[in-house]
Amino acid sequence: MLRAQESVQDSVTLSITPYGSFRGHLAVVRDEIEIQENASRIGFELSVRGQRFRYFAGAELAINLFRSPKSLNPDGNTNSGFLRLDFTQNAQVFATRLGFLGVDMGKYGTFTIGKQWGLYYDVSGYTDMFNVFGGQGSATYVANGDGGETGTGRASQAVVYRNTFGKLHLGGQVQMRSFDNGYFIDGFALSAQYEAFKNFRIGATYNKAYFSDFFISNILGLNGQPEYFVLGAAYNTEVWDFGLVYASHTNGDLAEAVVEQELVSAIYDASGIELMAKFKQRTYTLLAGFNGYYPDVDDLPIDPDFERQFYIVGAEYKPTKYAYFYAEYRFSDSTSSLGLDASNVFTLGIRLNVSRTWERKIL
Repeated sequence: MLRAQESVQDSVTLSITPYGSFRGHLAVVRDEIEIQENASRIGFELSVRGQRFRYFAGAELAINLFRSPKSLNPDGNTNSGFLRLDFTQNAQVFATRLGFLGVDMGKYGTFTIGKQWGLYYDVSGYTDMFNVFGGQGSATYVANGDGGETGTGRASQAVVYRNTFGKLHLGGQVQMRSFDNGYFIDGFALSAQYEAFKNFRIGATYNKAYFSDFFISNILGLNGQPEYFVLGAAYNTEVWDFGLVYASHTNGDLAEAVVEQELVSAIYDASGIELMAKFKQRTYTLLAGFNGYYPDVDDLPIDPDFERQFYIVGAEYKPTKYAYFYAEYRFSDSTSSLGLDASNVFTLGIRLNVSRTWERKIL
């Protein structure tokens, strides 16, 4: 009898979930058309569940299906550095999106380490639900990157703890990117979300990154360590999704500037807002939203009208469970840091999502 009880207590279940999301579209800009990649990816999660805890590992790779050099989707960016004016890594066939290890301790919370979605995105992601556009006002994908180095997007070299206490969801995050910046840690974040009533939650996250004093003193516009704050609300049901996000940061984003006829990087402060609404039915979905991003560039050699204002409308048609067609139009009332007007864009594409879970008791 004793041996039978020990066997139950020591039972272990192994599961693996491979998945893929393949996306591409035609984009029409200024009476020209281009075939574009749209943040395709493949990945897996491996999980070992014991009697008390679950241990897991995950990896996700971006796939540039069409070798397109640019993407309209900011989530498709795989550069993780902070000081970037180029998109070299994005042109590769494969690039790292996620890679992490973790342990789920049930009521004691979940620990994860590695490259993963950070706490900031737990809230800024309330409105990041479009197929192509969106994510342009929340300061998630900053400095032409994926938010890896700052911790606001797919945080690099991060340790994240999350736990739930009734309707309250709390989290803490620490980044440990390198030995070279002169600080014990390279960034941290604190997050809280509260389920006010069924299907409705509000959340807030504070995120700070640390760079070396030499870096700060030698970059135009960088007057201190980058700090980010985001506040959001979301309502999600089987039929409706609504999201509202307000973001603000200091020293948190990068733009192109011209100094003595040379193109340089300049860091600035900004605030932003995102709105999203989605109406979902079995065979179709309708989407609409707004992204606004308002930099403070008064003391920088950047066009004073620099800002982003995008109005987005879209639709999805779902003939099968695993694939659907999408169309999105972005009306732009924006000006770049160099004083150029941003274009309106129409996209028409297809998205195929596949996944499968295999599970087996191994003890």
